[in-house]
Amino acid sequence: MSKVIVIGAGPAGMMSAIAAARNNEVILIEKNKELGKKLKITGGGRCNITNKRDIEDFLEKIIKNPKFLYSSLYTFTNIDLLDFFIKRGIKFKIEEDFKVYPEKDKSDVIIKVLNDELNKVGVKVIYEKTLTDIIVEDEEVKGIILNDNHTIKADKVIIATGGHSYSKTGSDGKIHSLLKKYGENITKIYPALVPLVFSEGWIKNLQGISLKNIKVSAKYFKNKKISIEGDILFAHFGLTGPVILNLSSYINKYLQDGNIELKFDFVPNISKDEVRKIIRNNNNKSIYNNLKEILPVNFTKQLLEYLSINKKPNNLTKEEENKIVDSIKELKLNCKGTKSINEAIVTSGGISVKSINSSTMESKSIKNLHYAGEIIDIEGLTGGYNLQIAFSTGYLAGISV
Repeated sequence: MSKVIVIGAGPAGMMSAIAAARNNEVILIEKNKELGKKLKITGGGRCNITNKRDIEDFLEKIIKNPKFLYSSLYTFTNIDLLDFFIKRGIKFKIEEDFKVYPEKDKSDVIIKVLNDELNKVGVKVIYEKTLTDIIVEDEEVKGIILNDNHTIKADKVIIATGGHSYSKTGSDGKIHSLLKKYGENITKIYPALVPLVFSEGWIKNLQGISLKNIKVSAKYFKNKKISIEGDILFAHFGLTGPVILNLSSYINKYLQDGNIELKFDFVPNISKDEVRKIIRNNNNKSIYNNLKEILPVNFTKQLLEYLSINKKPNNLTKEEENKIVDSIKELKLNCKGTKSINEAIVTSGGISVKSINSSTMESKSIKNLHYAGEIIDIEGLTGGYNLQIAFSTGYLAGISV
């Protein structure tokens, strides 16, 4: 029986430990006082654990290195993940866009099942200890060194310490610099699934306003184009919400080179001519009252104030009407950057997939050292994809040691 050490008790680490414990003695090292600290807050604490799309469609939602994930996602699919929890008493519900949540809307129930399973299969969990180094001899891992200088020898090591995002939960990314000294290729780190910051100061007045089913488009590096539909939320710094978070993962690295113009269509299913008719629907009402059938009044009030238009519909000039219509159908805002990586849901970048055997999650340069989860340069959109990636890569790493 081999001795396996797993570093990090997030979803990837816990699943790695559970899978590895079938044939090995397993020790799980966690720097926090509890398991799954980041998992606990995902989805606002509701835990969007996966997505029920067919696995082929699922792969289309992974925007960074999807081919690398073929082995892990087909070895431990979204259906396998749900079956794992269903067999242990968890009930699920499917919401919009095939997102899967625990029926009770509590991440705690997921963490409890994982904790119970760790105990059942005999995994030893050591809390409040941090990895400071790995022991490598002749390009083969031989153990680890913890922050109290305690050395633990091992036959295999799985590192699942996460990325740089939400560092308060423990995933501060320090492991990347440690691994770099052993020759691992670490790609550049960017915040992903992160709110965006804009140059236009007036949108601060829209803080707290949410809009559903809008369309956001952007042109970025070498005339690449992206267009996404969904919900947005205005904030004091700019914008957030599912559409913005997903868009950020496409443009984050290119924002380093300067502003990127985003175009907003707030009513993508309504034509410009229809908007014109709605504006003039009742000449005795205010414009924002006429528009309230398609947009919130507090939004259109601020939009009209920004345009310096305060008239009844029958007093509008054609030029003013065009300004309103264009602002509703193709408002242009300059995105100047993202919020910090501490406010990002996931990390873009990490250990290059070229450095890892995708069939076993083993390092190509250090024998018996495996990786799982967000530490790797892989990422998906919002909707349960990133948690599935963590569980799938964790499972594959676990059964491969």
